Amino acid sequence: MRNRLLLAVAAAAAVSLSITPLTASASSHREAPLIAEDPLADNTDLYAFVAPDDAGRTVIVANYVPFENPAGGPNFYRFGDDVAYQIHIDNRGDAKDHLVFTFQFHTSTVDASTFLYNTGPIGFNRETKTYTNWNRPQTYSVTMTNLDTGSSAVIGSNLLTPPDVVGNRSTGSAQNYHMLAKKAEYTLPGGFKVFAGQRDDPFFANLGGVFDLLNFSGATTGAEDYLAGMNVHSIVLSVPSGMLTANGDPVIGVWATTSRNAITVLNGNGTKTESGNSVQVSRLGNPLVNEVVIGLNQKDLFNASAPSGDGQFLSRVTDPILATYLNAFFPGLGGGSAPEHNRNDLVSVFLTGIQGLNQPAHLSAPGEELRLNTSIAPSSANPNAVNPLGVLGGQLDGFPNGRRLADDVVDIEVQAVLGILCQAGGPLAGPTPCRTGSVPDVGDGVRANDVPFQASFPYVADPHSP
Repeated sequence: MRNRLLLAVAAAAAVSLSITPLTASASSHREAPLIAEDPLADNTDLYAFVAPDDAGRTVIVANYVPFENPAGGPNFYRFGDDVAYQIHIDNRGDAKDHLVFTFQFHTSTVDASTFLYNTGPIGFNRETKTYTNWNRPQTYSVTMTNLDTGSSAVIGSNLLTPPDVVGNRSTGSAQNYHMLAKKAEYTLPGGFKVFAGQRDDPFFANLGGVFDLLNFSGATTGAEDYLAGMNVHSIVLSVPSGMLTANGDPVIGVWATTSRNAITVLNGNGTKTESGNSVQVSRLGNPLVNEVVIGLNQKDLFNASAPSGDGQFLSRVTDPILATYLNAFFPGLGGGSAPEHNRNDLVSVFLTGIQGLNQPAHLSAPGEELRLNTSIAPSSANPNAVNPLGVLGGQLDGFPNGRRLADDVVDIEVQAVLGILCQAGGPLAGPTPCRTGSVPDVGDGVRANDVPFQASFPYVADPHSP
């Protein structure tokens, strides 16, 4: 089945380049009204892939704090001490989480009398295993909860985040910072690897053209990557795949959330008090879903919901408004039009997984999750040498089977909405193709990140310096 799927995808993708305007979006950076005002809790992107250097491990990267300017002092950037950052695993196909990894952060102030982020060149004390001259160090704990058994265990505590890149005088050369950041890479009991700290933002897109009334050509290269030079804060988790899967099924569903206390009181002395139940404020599985699939009236609701309740958003997937816009602005693209209704192919991509690729063996409920078949080996040990079109480019280890760092999800999803998977010869065409004509290889003009990814943990590139 997998070989037939690969052949069908390759045939569907074997079309010529068309220079025609298209639309795209900013992954999950500031994608909903409420979370746009809360950057420390904003999930910007989620990635899940089989480790390129170890096919027996699954890597999950959850990014937060959008559009970090490297020169953003004097406070720079951090994870929120009052935010619960969680990674959820569905290994049953029932749209419910069965494993949850919770990351909680704590920031200290060494010298409160100064405004400085660091009081000298930041170094590392091997005896105390702490960073020196960093005035605002941050540590964190990791807790794994098994919701099937009710067990919960702290698998790491008092773990260091690295300092942000400040500049040559503070954090040294690029090589020096690389070595500083490696001090914050941990291998924990049980085989877990974790890293949490500032990284290059691996998402790439022509945002300027997107938000200037779709002002770009549709070529696959040649446009400006408006996230080039920007940083984010990443949580990177590497786990032996067998610890995430269940019942012999290699497919898992992944999503990330952030939560805050329901009540915040701003006090007259410049402090704040938080209380009440924990409330989910951000959620991210597949890229671009809340950005271009969900309407404004439901974006905040989507961020507060769980995959098990995604039936309320079903019509957003089966009748995608993006297809309507594509047909209105760019009619006849590739000799046909994007189907606007009954999009069961998109239900497979976003809500159930694709049969024979990444659909759970015992699927019992749809839910918007980033689904990964952990049994499919990496196409390359070099994360920069993969085909950025993932499954559309003939590589079954790429998006929408999980998401690799180099996958061009903007172009993939635009082509999916246009109907590349359900057109004649497509793997989800069924007895009646969804459109006439073939979807061309089109995009927003950006096909790669501005800097190369790392071939080993934590895979995301080091952050940019001012």
